[in-house]
Amino acid sequence: MENEILWTSGFINERLPAPISPLGWSHIGPFVEELALREPLRWLGYPHAETIPLTRLWRGHPYANVRAFQIFYKCFPDFLLPEDAYRYFPDGDVSARKTAPYPSSIYSPRFLVSIVRAFARDWQNFSTLHNYRVWARYTREHDARVADLRARLPALRDADPHAIFDALRDTERAHRGVLRIHRWSLTHADLTFGLLKRIAGEDAEYAARALADVPNKTLEVDADLRQLSRAQFLAKHGHRSFSLDIAAPTFAEDPAQVERLMTTADDRLPTTDTQDKSRSAIGGLRSFGVKAILPLARRYVALREDQRYYWQKSLAAARQLYLLLADRLVAHGVIAERGTIFFATHDELLKYFDDELPKTDLARMIAMRQAEWRAYQREFEESPTASYPAFLRGDVPLERVGATLVVAQPHQWRGRAISPGIARGVARVVRSANELARVQRGEILVAPATDPGWTPVFARIAGLVVERGGVLSHSAVVAREYRVPGVAGIPGIVDEIREGETIQVDGSSGAVKVVQ
Repeated sequence: MENEILWTSGFINERLPAPISPLGWSHIGPFVEELALREPLRWLGYPHAETIPLTRLWRGHPYANVRAFQIFYKCFPDFLLPEDAYRYFPDGDVSARKTAPYPSSIYSPRFLVSIVRAFARDWQNFSTLHNYRVWARYTREHDARVADLRARLPALRDADPHAIFDALRDTERAHRGVLRIHRWSLTHADLTFGLLKRIAGEDAEYAARALADVPNKTLEVDADLRQLSRAQFLAKHGHRSFSLDIAAPTFAEDPAQVERLMTTADDRLPTTDTQDKSRSAIGGLRSFGVKAILPLARRYVALREDQRYYWQKSLAAARQLYLLLADRLVAHGVIAERGTIFFATHDELLKYFDDELPKTDLARMIAMRQAEWRAYQREFEESPTASYPAFLRGDVPLERVGATLVVAQPHQWRGRAISPGIARGVARVVRSANELARVQRGEILVAPATDPGWTPVFARIAGLVVERGGVLSHSAVVAREYRVPGVAGIPGIVDEIREGETIQVDGSSGAVKVVQ
């Protein structure tokens, strides 16, 4: 029954922490559901892969069916289970995966035959030794597709609307290209990082040290922000945005975003001595396994950052195409401003331009959704945690779930250690990118999550506490690069910690406490 389905926000809440626009979700939601959830269930031979409800929006926030993750992770033996799997289960109880009805056994014929067939069809992406090579080849194809879309934009300004929908289908093909590779890159990152930690054994901080100093697109953007002029920066990275929601303007469209980033940036860049330390640690461990796994783990940690950078290129192209349709809606009197188009859905727009949806009906639906979305946005701004609970049972939020834990006494919490070290400083609570300029040097940044666009602020902060994400999240990757002690996975911490309090962050144990 629909009202008994257990839903998790852990699948996407770090990437889309704020309510997503109706058009934004109607554009990317089908790809996320199909490529990240439904198709993998087919590969595993799950008999209900075509009919199981897998994604939904609740008050503007995306959720995924926990049953899918139970099935995925039931296939993993305990020693290979990715560390971040806890995010998909209430109270982080990964043993819940064993209650999944499928597969009955990893040796069941249906399961084994399905896996072999899937591997044969896409063995290079399945293979940890080849997936990153597939990605390296695909980036050139992706850039060529996006360049072609950009070149077509001027001619589409006066073209028939159906030509714009044809171009949008081309952006969809580009999205699929990224996500088909990305879904396996994520798995390979989880597996190689987990193996690295297990092989390192008692040296709990080894994996974190070894995976710092990994070149990636996020750090490249951060360095260019300091070194390039505004015009040069926008020419190179103007497709970036603070969100995967196409309703959010890109840096090129709203250069004030870049100016605000520049006010948070300073000359501090990630240090580069970790590689020598990693080699020393490898030699001390004398482990062939570490030497074999480490290069792969470093590649896939970088891909987690890089693939979003490239996906935002095709998302930026899709945004421009929808804005061309918005110009027509303004001319027709359906909406008063271009940006209002993001409160429609893709199917509604298609029906309108096919003369299957009356103008008054479309205008009414857009106005209704706009009012609804604004209410959701106000809820989010007041309390990111309460407005986006970690789990739902049907339409009802589950209480007291996630990783929040008061330890020993009040004003102490424990989450996931994501970047080693201990830091103490004044708490700066930031709920959105617009507030980043308030962050001062030496403060502890407390936020729902961080976006790649937030990276420049890491040069200022002494420590990091975030509600969402895990050891391979953007927050974790960048915190390790900047040697910023960090803790993630403490739902509600944005509401618990008061700005101005002095707090201590232990990025080795996952403990956070108020010290003054």
